[in-house]
Amino acid sequence: MSELLRLTDVTRTVKLPDDTDLHILTGVDLTVSTGDHIGIIGRSGTGKSTLLNLLGLLDRPTTGTLAWAGHDTRTLRARAAAHIRGRDVGFVFQQFNLLPGRTALENVAAPLMYAPGSVFWKRREIAGTMLERVGLGGRVDSMPESLSGGEQQRVAIARAIVRGPKIVLADEPTGALDLETGAEVMSLLDGITHETGAALITITHDVAVAAMARQRFRLEGGRLHSLVDVAA
Repeated sequence: MSELLRLTDVTRTVKLPDDTDLHILTGVDLTVSTGDHIGIIGRSGTGKSTLLNLLGLLDRPTTGTLAWAGHDTRTLRARAAAHIRGRDVGFVFQQFNLLPGRTALENVAAPLMYAPGSVFWKRREIAGTMLERVGLGGRVDSMPESLSGGEQQRVAIARAIVRGPKIVLADEPTGALDLETGAEVMSLLDGITHETGAALITITHDVAVAAMARQRFRLEGGRLHSLVDVAA
C-alpha cells in the first residue's frame, strides 16, 4: 500500500462575525493509504464537514500539515489542488446531488467531460459500464426523479468512481436511505473501492455505517480518537 494523505496536527479555525475565533479542529492526525476503509463518526457540530473539506482539498488547514502523496499541500496553487481533486478524489453525498433533467448515464458521464483523449470520446461507454457495475445497467436512460433513493445513490457511486479516483469521500452516504437500503449501498461502496484499490473514507453519525470500516475514529473535541469498538 502507498500513502495518499497524511494529516499532522491539523487545525481549522474560522473567524466569527463578532471577531472571535471558532476552533473547529484542534489537532487532527490521520494517515490514509491505498485500500484503506476509514470510518469517522461524530455528532452534528463536531467538524465532520470541515474535515471532509480538508480531505477533499476543498479547504486548507489553519495550521499543521496536510500532505498529498508526500507533497505539502500548502505549496499547491488553487488550480493544482482542483486538478488533483478532479482526477483523484470521488465524492458521495447524503442527498445524491444528481443533475436534474439528465439521465443516469449523463450524470455518470459528467465527470468525464474534461477527460483527456479517448476517455472523453468513450465517456458514454465508460459511464454505461459503471452503471452496470452498480447494478443499474437497465436504468441508463432513467431520470433521477424516476429512481428510488437507493438507485439514486448507486448512480452517485458510479459517478464518484468513473474516473478511477484514489480516494472516495462519502459524506453521510446512507443518511437519506432506510436501514436495509443503506446497508446494501455501503456494502456496494466498500466492495467497489476494495476492488479498485481506492481508499474509502466515510464520515457519518451512524454507528452501524462506521462499524463497517476497517479503521474507525470518533471526531470529538476537534481531534480524532481511534476506536476498537465503534459503539464505545
